[in-house]
Amino acid sequence: MALEEVTSGGQPWRLERRIEDVTDRLRVLALKNYHVFVQNQQCAQVVTSELQSLGDNLTSVQTSLPSLVSQSKALDTTAHDAAKTNAEIQYVLGQYAGLMGVLEIPQLIDGCIANDLLEDALETIQFAKKLLEQTYTSSMQPKSSNASSSIVHTLVAEVKRATTALRAKLVDKLRGELPLAKCLHLVAYLRRVDGLWTPLPADYDYHLKQEFLACRDAYLSKTVQSIPTSDASIVHPPSHRRCRLELMQIVDAKRTSWFDMITQYSAIFGHHQVQGRADAALCAWAVRTVSDLTRLLETVLPNVVEFNAIATIMEQVLFFGGSLGRVGVDFRGLVLVIFQSHVVARVTTQWTDAVDAFDAALAMQGGGAIMIQSFRPVSTPADPTGGDSSVAPPSIMTFPALAQLTNAILTSFNDLRLCALLSLQYRLSLCLQQSMARVVAAVGAFCRRHALTPDEVADNMEGGGGQSSKVPLEMQVFRLIQVLHTVWVPYIIRSFHKLFTEPKGRQMPTALDEASPPTALYVTCVDE
Repeated sequence: MALEEVTSGGQPWRLERRIEDVTDRLRVLALKNYHVFVQNQQCAQVVTSELQSLGDNLTSVQTSLPSLVSQSKALDTTAHDAAKTNAEIQYVLGQYAGLMGVLEIPQLIDGCIANDLLEDALETIQFAKKLLEQTYTSSMQPKSSNASSSIVHTLVAEVKRATTALRAKLVDKLRGELPLAKCLHLVAYLRRVDGLWTPLPADYDYHLKQEFLACRDAYLSKTVQSIPTSDASIVHPPSHRRCRLELMQIVDAKRTSWFDMITQYSAIFGHHQVQGRADAALCAWAVRTVSDLTRLLETVLPNVVEFNAIATIMEQVLFFGGSLGRVGVDFRGLVLVIFQSHVVARVTTQWTDAVDAFDAALAMQGGGAIMIQSFRPVSTPADPTGGDSSVAPPSIMTFPALAQLTNAILTSFNDLRLCALLSLQYRLSLCLQQSMARVVAAVGAFCRRHALTPDEVADNMEGGGGQSSKVPLEMQVFRLIQVLHTVWVPYIIRSFHKLFTEPKGRQMPTALDEASPPTALYVTCVDE
């Protein structure tokens, strides 16, 4: 019932009573359910507190939400990277065998080099270069810094190191004993190795020639050094014999090795003339090696005193130079000067010793006889060159000192016959002329020591004197001078000329012909 109806109906007391009833019921209900209201109040307080806490937490969540978003994004990125890395790892695992093969390329090259598989090593390097070339080129860009570039750099460095080791192996093999075919292969390998990583320079061939010659020269030096310094079959050989054996072995080894090396050089690098000019590298090597040979001869040859040994060595060396002349390295003119000087020195020493012995023999006679008493006056033959001119005249034997001198000179001639070079004829004739002049000087000194005048004796002999059984010293000296003038000097000159007579019988002019020694010697003896 509405309030207006109750008021208009005149029943206010009913309303009041009803209100009181309701109030009483509420009071009773409130008292009866007091704990409910308490709990309700408590729940309201709890809800209020929880709502306040929830608001605080919501505020905190709102504050931390940007960080959570960024961390979520980072987690998402990390997850994507992990997935990508996992995919790469799976790919690497799938290509494991191939990758291990690529990573083992440097070790494979080293193994080929160690086992002398040079062709295989070179092909492996070429394969690795082709395989890594594109990646290596891209890794050289400034922006490239990933791990794969580092691996490629390492692989390329290892392959380059192996290439250097291969080149060193090739150069070392060139220092050993090699046939021509092997030399050709090694030089071809060197060209391929040098052109792998960098372009060949314009002067590469010249430097390659120098390196080849240096390697082969090292082998030649090793060959010469391996020659024994003495003959094992001889106990304590004399010095000159040991030197002869060493020289013969060295020359023989050099002849074979040089000819083989120049043949190899010509086969590898072509003719010894380049563009119409001599090959500079080969010429420099030839000059250096020939200079070493001449220094060796100048050092060792003076210790060789036997003429047969000198002749043998000279023949071998000249044959050596002549054989190399076929390839343009004829050095006979250089070494011949050394042999000429040594021969002249040896012969001059023999003649000097012979004249010194003659002078000493005259001095030992004192005032005694210098000739055999059975000597008869020697008449000058009409033809001094008649008969067998190679046999010494018997009148020389009358004077022991002169006979000893003649034997010594003939011995030197016999030795010189082994090395009788036409180019030495004039020089030796000068030396022989000086030796004969020393003989005359020795006779003159003997006359002065004993105050002898052979010219007065000559006058007495022309007047018919000097027929006593005991020949005086002056007469002996005169007869010695007469034998020197008419017999000894012409005989020595004829014997000397026979050493250098050419097949057609022509003779080269000598100092003996120019000075007319027989007459000069006679005049000198008489004057003194």
